[in-house]
Order: sequence, then structure tokens, then C-alpha cells
Amino acid sequence: MEVIDVFLSRPNWVVDHVEKHFSEFYPLLEEHGFRPRTIGKDVVPLSTPFDHVVQVMRQCQCTIVLGLPQIRVETGRIKGKEIENAFSLPTEWNQIEAAMSIMLNKPTLMMIHKGVAARGLFDRGAANVFVHEFHTLGRKWVKDFEPKLAALRDAVMHNKAMEPTG
Repeated sequence: MEVIDVFLSRPNWVVDHVEKHFSEFYPLLEEHGFRPRTIGKDVVPLSTPFDHVVQVMRQCQCTIVLGLPQIRVETGRIKGKEIENAFSLPTEWNQIEAAMSIMLNKPTLMMIHKGVAARGLFDRGAANVFVHEFHTLGRKWVKDFEPKLAALRDAVMHNKAMEPTG
């Protein structure tokens, strides 16, 4: 099986139970032929974060964006209206990295954690990608990724077949 470098957009800090599940998620990626690349995790940045993300993403054939809760909003206003119910947002780097991946025409698997506000590129219809929902309570979420990984692999192989031969 050909190894596919995948840019994995995920926060470097996550709650303990999610970090424990990553010990199962990374082997699942590898089992399906993906080699994850994450700035600050397995890739040490040598330039500005933005430049380094561009450099690493260009080396990868696809992207997985995991929109996990990072920012908790409890008070304030959105479009002039007071916030009535607290909500979570993913890291702003998820938005930046998703936009880069889409602009570079990389097959992009976008995942948003249940309960995280679907704003920006996570808003269904905002970009030409489908946004899947997942939940990290329990171990099931890792196994639920298998069909999505198969679809991502197929998209990468399709893109590869469409590349001009030189």
C-alpha cells in the first residue's frame, strides 16, 4: 500500500480523554496508509507558522481537519445580538489550514466535533467540502473514521491518476 502524507490540522492541546484516543487514531491512520504531519507535534517548525504550514501542506497529498473545541465563548455579541447560550469554537488554525488545503486543491476531510459552532469553513456550504460531525466521548469515534479514510484515499488516488505524466 502506497503511503500518503496527510496534513493533520488539529490543536496541539486537547483534553486528556481526546489525547488518549489519539493513541488509537494515529495507528488507524497508519493502518490505512496515511502518514500524518502536524506542525508542533511530529513536525518541528523552522520558520513562521504560516510559512511552515504552507511548506508542509505542499508536501502532503491531502488534509484532515479536526475541529475540536478550543475556545469557549460565554458572553459577548454576534452581529449585534447578545450571546444567550455559551458555545465552543475550533482553533483559528483549523480555519487557516482548511482554507490553504482547499486553495491548493488537496482532497480535504473536514470534521467538526459535536457541539462546536459550525462557523467559517465549518459552516456547511461555505466551501466545496462536506463537513462531517464526530464526538470524542467513547472510543467509537476513532473506528467511525474508517470509511472516511477510505474515501479520502480514493480521492487522493483519483487525483494522482489525473496528474499529467511527463
